[in-house]
Order: sequence, then C-alpha cells, then structure tokens
Amino acid sequence: MATSNAATTYLEHAILNFLFKNNSESFTTMGNNIYIGLATAVSSIEAGTVTEANFGNYSRVQVPHANWTLPAVGTDAQVISNSGNVEWGASSSGSNTITHVFIINGTGTIATSGASNRIFFVGQLDSPRTIASGDIFRINTGNITIQLN
Repeated sequence: MATSNAATTYLEHAILNFLFKNNSESFTTMGNNIYIGLATAVSSIEAGTVTEANFGNYSRVQVPHANWTLPAVGTDAQVISNSGNVEWGASSSGSNTITHVFIINGTGTIATSGASNRIFFVGQLDSPRTIASGDIFRINTGNITIQLN
C-alpha cells in the first residue's frame, strides 16, 4: 500500500496545527488508536471519502504503536511499515471486492468533522481482491508503508 499523496487533507492540517499552533485543535496522541480498514471504492483520497467493506464478520483491525517499524531519524526518507501481519477473520457472508486500505483513528462511523473516526491515509491495492464467504484477508508484514519526504 505504498502510494504517493495518500495523506488526507485532515491529517495534513492536523500535523501542521500540532507543530505550529500548539495543537489548538486537540490533535490527540494516537498511540494504540490506529486502525486499518478496507474499502471497496474511494470517492476522494484528499477528503478521506471511502465506501467501507461490509462482508460478514468485517471490522477495522487495531494496529498498536508497537506493531509499526520506523527508521532512525537520520534516514533521508521517513518510512513506517507494519511489523506484523494484519488480518481480518473469515467472512461469514457476502462478497466484497477490496480496492483500497485506509488508516483511521477509531472504529465508529467515518467522520467529516471533529477529531475522532477520521481517515488519515488511503492507499490503493496493487490489484483488487474479492472476499467471499469463508475468505480471510491478510496484509503481510511490511506491506503497509507510509513515506514522508
């Protein structure tokens, strides 16, 4: 899931606000509040507008801060990646074609205002994957990468 310009406008604004405006919009420390979701369509990466998967047994998967690998600060390009597999349990019903993965800070309904349940990054899969009843969706270690340069 390495994509260029995959950060949402909300995240870009929140980072600048955090760094330069003394966190005036209460951009909270994420810590263990990072979740990975699956999408079947994306209307706008910048706005973080996605159609979320809805196959049986689907829910966003929490990836705690300890499960990300970040290089030393001296490295030119800063890339963070998942240090373990991210897996969704077997679908109990329905069928979805997954086209994108997104990173969000909550499990509730995706929000367009406020600081909770906001999408930070959206990345397109190399090729769409259809999930049918009984299928498991897995992202292997190191396959979610986010690069800032």
